[in-house]
Amino acid sequence: AGKTTLLRIIDLLEVPSAGEIYFAGQCIARSGKQRLEIRRRMSFIHQKPQVFNLSVYDNVACGLRWRGEEKDRIAEKVDHILEMVGLKGYKNRNARTLSGGEAQRVALARSLVLEPEVLLLDEPTANLDPVSTAKIEQLISYVATQRNTTMIMATHDMSQGQQLADRIGVLLDGRLVQTGNATDIFRSPQNEEVAHFVGMENIIEGVIIANNEGIAT
Repeated sequence: AGKTTLLRIIDLLEVPSAGEIYFAGQCIARSGKQRLEIRRRMSFIHQKPQVFNLSVYDNVACGLRWRGEEKDRIAEKVDHILEMVGLKGYKNRNARTLSGGEAQRVALARSLVLEPEVLLLDEPTANLDPVSTAKIEQLISYVATQRNTTMIMATHDMSQGQQLADRIGVLLDGRLVQTGNATDIFRSPQNEEVAHFVGMENIIEGVIIANNEGIAT
């Protein structure tokens, strides 16, 4: 449907064939130094966890080292972020020996420790088991509520979109066919194509006045 391509264009990894990209109200040039400066303010989480053949600690610390942060400050930031993602006891483990869910949390920690203004996530829970998926979703929800980070996530999971997103865009065959909050999308699809895609069902509101052995009336 073009989800990954759209994220790569937003991340300035690709140049669109038409149209312009704006960041913080500023039109981004199609080439030049400005693009690199903007990219440093964003981070990209891929569908398949991207980790280096290094310890968990070194994976998370690498971006801070490239930025020239002091060693003590790096240690403080890495310890804090590993605790946040539930991997505090893993920092000496080789990241490539971890499970898929654990490796994805390492990738997420490596991005978050840099405090990006925009975090792009390309199906971050694809192919993960339910427990790992729930942990990633909890982290995304935490970041959304506790950090000043804009997140754009591609997902084919309708319930995930309803649960995590403030706004949803439906992308079909490379076209953005509808945008809105979860209520707009799932209760009022703009056309049959969108209704079919989101699995539209009749939704009837009601008030429970009694509950007898699990049977509501």
